[in-house]
Amino acid sequence: MKKLQFFIIALLLIVSIFISPAAAERVSIIYQNDLHGWLFPSSTRVGMVEMARIITPLFEKTPNSFYAMSGDLFTGPNLPDRMKGVSELNIWNHFWEQLAKEGFGERVMISPGNHEFDYDVPSPGSFRSGLLCANILTGEDRPYYQPSRVIQCKSGLKIGLIGLLMTGRGRMLNRIEEKGLKMVPLLTAAKRFVPEMGRLDLTVVMIHDEMTNITRLAEEMPSRLGVDVILSGHNHMVLDPPLVINGIYIFQAGAMNGCYGEADLMVKDGIITSMENRIVPLTPSPLAHAAMVVKEKVDELGGKRFAVLKHSLSGAFLRGQENSLGDFVTDAFRWATGTDVAMTNSSSLRMDFRVYPGETFELNEGDFKAMCPYQNYLVVGKVTGAQIMQIIEGDAVNFVNQISGMTYKVDPRKPAGTRVVEARIGGEPVALDRAYTLTHNSYCTLPKNMKKYLHLEPGSVEWKKTDLIDYKVLIDYGRHIKVIDYPGEGKGRIVKVP
Repeated sequence: MKKLQFFIIALLLIVSIFISPAAAERVSIIYQNDLHGWLFPSSTRVGMVEMARIITPLFEKTPNSFYAMSGDLFTGPNLPDRMKGVSELNIWNHFWEQLAKEGFGERVMISPGNHEFDYDVPSPGSFRSGLLCANILTGEDRPYYQPSRVIQCKSGLKIGLIGLLMTGRGRMLNRIEEKGLKMVPLLTAAKRFVPEMGRLDLTVVMIHDEMTNITRLAEEMPSRLGVDVILSGHNHMVLDPPLVINGIYIFQAGAMNGCYGEADLMVKDGIITSMENRIVPLTPSPLAHAAMVVKEKVDELGGKRFAVLKHSLSGAFLRGQENSLGDFVTDAFRWATGTDVAMTNSSSLRMDFRVYPGETFELNEGDFKAMCPYQNYLVVGKVTGAQIMQIIEGDAVNFVNQISGMTYKVDPRKPAGTRVVEARIGGEPVALDRAYTLTHNSYCTLPKNMKKYLHLEPGSVEWKKTDLIDYKVLIDYGRHIKVIDYPGEGKGRIVKVP
């Protein structure tokens, strides 16, 4: 008997030596943000039908996979007022329902952005997928929306997701408070609701906010919460590779349904051991493109197109630099007002137009309205050359404005106040004591916004409001020039010294 016991113990020891520890599990995340209503196909873009086609086989093959959209589903195309918000929500709900019928509904997530509140405060049940948001609370401190979700994968892996929304947007905040709701700081909500999800193998936070706020939150995130990944939105950035702050991966995938991100993580014992990320452009197949070109030609019968676009206009994704859309828009503003210089904030440019090689594209009034959908008035002010220099000096480190009527070169590595290497207006060097006329938009020149968008003190410029509305100026300018020819990413008006 003793020999038998000894044999069994020895056998168990040998088996324990050769048994490998638990292998790492693969987690696949498809992520998007800031779709802004571009959910339907055209000759230059795909819609949510294509996204469902992409997601379904991944879900079938990879048990530890999910899709996440980090805010701003609403507000984009030039839709009739009665369809705004309604159309986007309807398409999203059908997108979710199609995947739910395949058994994948729990793996489709959306968190809100500020534009989900453009028309009203969405009711908790309006998003059939659920709307993840942990920092909008009722008066009784209960979450108004679903704060989090835990995916229990077939492999045994537990993935937890929590949604967070920026707190500093005035119009959005007013609407929320009018409903008797309140917003709490992002970190406060994270500290409360992440632990409620229990022990997790992967902890994901979906945030819609300025990237500076997101990185600050990542820096301040307590390690005990175990946050591994942030899926972000709002700045329309393409982060490839992702940022890594305080050991947390931060992802973002452009905007307007122009691409999606796919992150493959290897997870073992609650730790990400490796990460591979790729940004995948979303372009129609040749067949879909050809079919939609024909459809759009038929649609033209309902509205005349009058301006030929020879090259792609890009700007909605290219906020940190001069871009062709910004050049066109500011040229239109300066043409309409006759000022020395025209500027507009890059974040007001909302729609790119892609032209395929060897083709041209014709624009109608709705297309111009999609470029600048906020209907801001143009304002004109007198500024000194010194103030112009202050604006572009600020833009050297925190790029904000597209320009027309001037050029400048900057070296961001130089000390503050010396970053502008060269600046010209009308081909001549900027004279510091000379008065120049400047066109901008009414939103950026509000006293509360002057510092952010023009790097000037409120009240330092006297602005005269015109009766010109931004998108109507674009329409008139398009009719005037007839052919819109802005090749490349810009005309070299803003040059950064390498």
